[in-house]
Amino acid sequence: MDKALIYGQALAQLRMRARLSQDKAAEAAGTSQPTWARYESGESRAFLDRLAVRSKVVRALGFTLRDLEAEVELLATDMSYATEDTTGPGLSASAGVDLTAFNRAGLQQVRIDTNELSPYVRAGAFAICDTERPPKPGEGVIVRLRDGRSLPRFYLRQAAELWVERLVAEESAHRWVTETLSMADIAGVYPIVLRSESE
Repeated sequence: MDKALIYGQALAQLRMRARLSQDKAAEAAGTSQPTWARYESGESRAFLDRLAVRSKVVRALGFTLRDLEAEVELLATDMSYATEDTTGPGLSASAGVDLTAFNRAGLQQVRIDTNELSPYVRAGAFAICDTERPPKPGEGVIVRLRDGRSLPRFYLRQAAELWVERLVAEESAHRWVTETLSMADIAGVYPIVLRSESE
């Protein structure tokens, strides 16, 4: 994997841990959102190649270069996902929407039964997940467990264990909880590529 992309994904990871949007993170670092997005995507090598830029950007998030390097190490040593052959029929266009790109094997429709991804996907909605593409940090995913359960979550990262996030509703507020799931229990982690409104 390209080193600039790994550093960009590590930066995205730190930004999500800081609970900042790209806009707010860019503002804190004294740069623009498009520039920040290029850092995270690895498109701009300035974040990788210039220590002063890297240091300024990471400090703006409240982290150190050591924190960034720890994220880089985790991403660089990501393990392969244990996957099963769960491909099914593709989709056909309906209601005047062109779904040509989604008419292929490897896509699966799942019904979301909880509000753990709300408002990204609400209970009662359907989502299409891609069983052939690995997830990116911050993406909604379906975590398929070997016991047959499916967990809607937000992907954070993977090293020896899988790190995901879920939203917990409490009496007065909502809060994010980071979970660590054992890779021994996971059959696959599939990014959500299309989602519907709840019924």
